[in-house]
Amino acid sequence: MQKVARVAREPLTYLVIAILVLLVHQAFYFRELGCDAVDDAYISFRYAQNFARGHGLVFNIGERVEGYTNFLWTVLLAPFILVGVEPGPLAMALGGLFALGTMVLVYRKFTQKAPVVSLSLFLLAVDGSFALWSVGGMETAIFTFLLLSGMVAYLQEGEDERLALLSGLLFALAALTRPEGVLVFAVTLLHRAFHRLLVERRLLARSDLLRIFSFLGLYGPYFLWRYNYYGYLLPNTFYAKVTTEGVSAQIARGFAHLRTFLGVHLGWLLIPFTLVPLLKRKVDFAWSYLVFVVSVYLSYIVYVGGDWSVGRFFVPILPALYLLVAMGVGEAYMSLQTWFKRRGREGYFRGVGGLLTLGGILALFTLSSLGGEQELFIRRFQARKATRARVMMGRWLREHLPPDTFIAVDAAGQIPYYSDLKTLDMFGVNDEHTAHMKVETMGQGVPGHEKFDFDYIMWRRPDLIIVYGNFLDGSPIYERADDWKWTEDEALRQFLTIYRHRDWEA
Repeated sequence: MQKVARVAREPLTYLVIAILVLLVHQAFYFRELGCDAVDDAYISFRYAQNFARGHGLVFNIGERVEGYTNFLWTVLLAPFILVGVEPGPLAMALGGLFALGTMVLVYRKFTQKAPVVSLSLFLLAVDGSFALWSVGGMETAIFTFLLLSGMVAYLQEGEDERLALLSGLLFALAALTRPEGVLVFAVTLLHRAFHRLLVERRLLARSDLLRIFSFLGLYGPYFLWRYNYYGYLLPNTFYAKVTTEGVSAQIARGFAHLRTFLGVHLGWLLIPFTLVPLLKRKVDFAWSYLVFVVSVYLSYIVYVGGDWSVGRFFVPILPALYLLVAMGVGEAYMSLQTWFKRRGREGYFRGVGGLLTLGGILALFTLSSLGGEQELFIRRFQARKATRARVMMGRWLREHLPPDTFIAVDAAGQIPYYSDLKTLDMFGVNDEHTAHMKVETMGQGVPGHEKFDFDYIMWRRPDLIIVYGNFLDGSPIYERADDWKWTEDEALRQFLTIYRHRDWEA
């Protein structure tokens, strides 16, 4: 009895330690981001802001363009914005809490497998992508939590019709948060169908129908509403970032993105462990499901061409991936332990095995966090400086320019949100024309930054164009507004350039 109690306590102890590690990791990135959400998060905040004011879920008042892909996250933040809460720190705090909730979910589902749950928790806690994007202010953390909730409910349901209903509802909530929730739900249906055909020689059961009906009961009305409201089957962001014609370059970029992610996440070491149960013929229902979900999700990321970040797209499947890794490590550990025990060196093996595990965890932190997200995202994109510059610029514009000023930007988050001015998103995430234009070289540039119509921008004739860089120097139509003292910080002035239409008068 004492042994059973000790085993039950160990995972809880590991959970507490892993949560403390993650909290420190989150605090590190909270500071690195300048204590504010990333610019892309403010696109959703702008939609939430207009929604809270009664203008609808729009970027510019009167323009129905679906430039967000996180309906549930956006409407969740709207009431807070309405009462004057700063959305950036709030979204970061909520994301951090949902990441902690994900850790608890992992613990509760696999608490009877102490080594598996303990290792997967520590892998998540030290993973740089998981920590950064839990406090990035975007919907990543809540989507990860809801997606894992649906997966856990599915793994536990058996023939319990109540859990089948619950898993359908949870997957629907995930799909309301990110479109990929629909993908994982479809993968879940296929997995159940394959399992029933192989084991039970039937395709469907009552619980399967209940799961489908509960999903459609919540997601169906939402889908019909958004299609009627925006007029397209897919969000505008998809059309701005992804092509369905001539996808070879896009897929090649997706593979490059996957290689980068695996390179800074010990992929060459960790991925082989996911196959250990297969080699030992210990494939069970949970293992096959997690492998199916991870494989399809990774294929989806490759197909859409990856992302501009290091690991944001991968975070939703990190819990499943690390559970698979932990399962494989556990099986390998037991086999090696038996081999050493036969030779009378079990104590030696435990010491070496513990050191190797600790070394692997530290290596994952070093590569994925310090060498990955901090080096390749925070420093490359000058995250802290970018936040200060764009927030300060947006506030200055609101205080000093007429409310009917029309601006164009290359980063459509913080400047539009804080300026509260009508904005042209030059890369098309929030602009229907640019998103639907044909680009022959799609897949060869930076994801989300490939569609740019200079003639269209000139035709729209924005009063101001605000960009990183100086691409309009020498233009006969626009001039630099260097006489505007929007900040005394010279580093920020060099980060953003304001171009003013020569015929415009404030």
